[in-house]
Amino acid sequence: MDSDAACKLFRTYLNEEKINLKCPERAELVFKDECLYCFHTSFSPGGLFVSLHTFAGVCVRHIKLLAEKTSSSLFLNIQQKFVELSEEPKDKKQSLGFDNEQQIKMEHSLRFYPPFTVPLPTTEGADAGIPKICDEIIAHVSAELQQRLKSGISEWDGEERMVSEAAEGLVQLLYDGPPISYSEWKCAQCGLKENLWLNLTDGAILCGRFSQTGTKSNGHARAHFCTTEYPLIVKLGTIENGDGDIYSYIEKAPVRDPWLGQHLAHFGLDIEKFHKTEKSALEKEMDANLKHEFSAIQEQGLDLVNVSGPGYTGLINLGSSCYINSALQVLLIVPDFVSAFTEEVLLRKQPLEIDGDFVAQLAKIFVAMKSGDYSGEDHKHGPVKDKGIRPMSFHRIVDRQPEFSTAKQQDVEAFVRFLFEKVDACSDFLSARNPVDAFRFCLITRTMDEGSNSALYSVRTENILSVAIPMDLCKESDTVVNGVRRKSVTLEQCLAPIFKEESIDDFSVWINKKCKGKQQQLMGSLPDFLLLRLQRFAFDEIRGMHKLDVDVHISDELDINAFFLTEEWHQNEQNWPFGNTTSLITNTRVCPELNHDIVNKLLLMGYTENAAKKAAFFTKNESSELAKNWILQHMDDTHLNDPHPMLTKQSTFPPTSSQGIDTCQEVRHGHGHYRLRAFISHIGSSPLSGHYVAHVKANNGQWHIFNDKKVAESQHPPKTLGYLYLFQRAA
Repeated sequence: MDSDAACKLFRTYLNEEKINLKCPERAELVFKDECLYCFHTSFSPGGLFVSLHTFAGVCVRHIKLLAEKTSSSLFLNIQQKFVELSEEPKDKKQSLGFDNEQQIKMEHSLRFYPPFTVPLPTTEGADAGIPKICDEIIAHVSAELQQRLKSGISEWDGEERMVSEAAEGLVQLLYDGPPISYSEWKCAQCGLKENLWLNLTDGAILCGRFSQTGTKSNGHARAHFCTTEYPLIVKLGTIENGDGDIYSYIEKAPVRDPWLGQHLAHFGLDIEKFHKTEKSALEKEMDANLKHEFSAIQEQGLDLVNVSGPGYTGLINLGSSCYINSALQVLLIVPDFVSAFTEEVLLRKQPLEIDGDFVAQLAKIFVAMKSGDYSGEDHKHGPVKDKGIRPMSFHRIVDRQPEFSTAKQQDVEAFVRFLFEKVDACSDFLSARNPVDAFRFCLITRTMDEGSNSALYSVRTENILSVAIPMDLCKESDTVVNGVRRKSVTLEQCLAPIFKEESIDDFSVWINKKCKGKQQQLMGSLPDFLLLRLQRFAFDEIRGMHKLDVDVHISDELDINAFFLTEEWHQNEQNWPFGNTTSLITNTRVCPELNHDIVNKLLLMGYTENAAKKAAFFTKNESSELAKNWILQHMDDTHLNDPHPMLTKQSTFPPTSSQGIDTCQEVRHGHGHYRLRAFISHIGSSPLSGHYVAHVKANNGQWHIFNDKKVAESQHPPKTLGYLYLFQRAA
């Protein structure tokens, strides 16, 4: 069909159909960043198609799906491409002052579905207001940027604007100066007409401070505060939708002012009449930081060969998001995750639900990573500098959780646990069985009374095995760093203390005397995938929270069958008599009362939750100082960070094997012979700073490094420096 025929068909449609279209409101989301169903952008072949009915955006592969789900017929097609300046007139090139640069060329056309392959001029359909709607969509802030600005958080510095203490009850002086306009301002001291701030106490309009962006300023607003101590100012030109750039001098930070409309009304100003005339500080910061590529650490000094294709897609760092990237790369090799998060999950969702839906976004990422469509230097679905996937929507969903709400580095183990919890909660919506079951296992605590030869068992379910590094077993290695030999230990030496039998003195049992007892932790089930976390971080009063400089030697194969609870453990032992053990069972199941203030103070010092609870319990909740000293006295205890049986709600049961195993629901069973498949390393001195890198072993035995968007063959995977290790049950 040619353009004339398409225009005729389009006009017939407008005449025969009653269409009710409107321009997008300011607060409405216009999805023109990327396709809702994949990571194609306006740079991809065919560009993006934004529905004039719903403002949902899709690529050429998904326009039919969107049209059928939403009954959309009219689309604005947005296509972008890079053009070399050599293609532009010479005088234009010279005016920019530098060579070898690119600029973006953008094209817009109206598309009618079906057919959608013939571009129509956006001037078509003037009677229905279509040209204005197209112009509004083009000018509208994209959905992604709009939601980031609304949150008030920049992913690059992790700072969220808090409500100002100075704003509530702010004293405002009687204003008898000239009427303040909504657009024409100048500094009362120097006459500057940019970077101007309104003091919300007395109405003074003064210039701000000099910034690294080169904005002109003489700092008169701050000088005014030093003289008057009037604390709160708002930047003129940034006020819109009830908010703007607000700074508090007494809090020394950007803040929120929920009463901004009321404060402006004091000076005869209507907040609804303000329109933003310049970018806010957050927008300027985002513009600057998007140009900055996170400096990733690779295997230094080695000529690594880049790889691309299905399963080898990089993930772009969005500002300290390497903990997310590395975890997703490791989970991609787990068949359960790939089969659970498929395109079918996406297709079941309504288009406008996808952007904020955890399951849909995780499926979108896994499908894209597995496809290979976005890997390699020459892929055509975005600018060359943006090879890989930019998982902005998923990142924003994670940001909603308090523990991940800043852009400061996060603990990758905490993120994996969070992800597992979310998947557990959403498992009914997946394409296959719950993939977390592949990691789930039971830990059983066996308590043996030597006097009666009877045993009690308690069980808890885990999906990550936390492994302490026994410093007393470490030896000096051949590796020398700054003249000091690094300490080393084997993984087997780290695992042994977890499952070591311990003696219990003065053990009170159902017989009326005290005797000795034994306690041992064992594996009640063996998962398909075993995820180990090495406790590489410790705390002491001199160095605070710091990383243990220890090489942990990891073999490619791991056998933990010796730690599994089998029938042999029950030989010659007596059943624990339920009729006489009510008090013991109750003590095992009900947590003693703990002073949460003490526990929270210890958590802020950097101690683990289990260590903090133990310290409060054993010092009888007397004080945080005593509790801290208790921890310092037990730093060499390999079980310091393990849960205490008295402080966790657990199931208790007699020692019959079937009854014990059955209490662990949704776990899988098999042998305990594993092979190392992946690990995540942390570079830095603290879990809340630094950088994470993933190494993954392919089925052919080749190791690959996933360093955010960089994917390459690994020559010397640093297995001794890992933080999280993934083992797969051997076939």
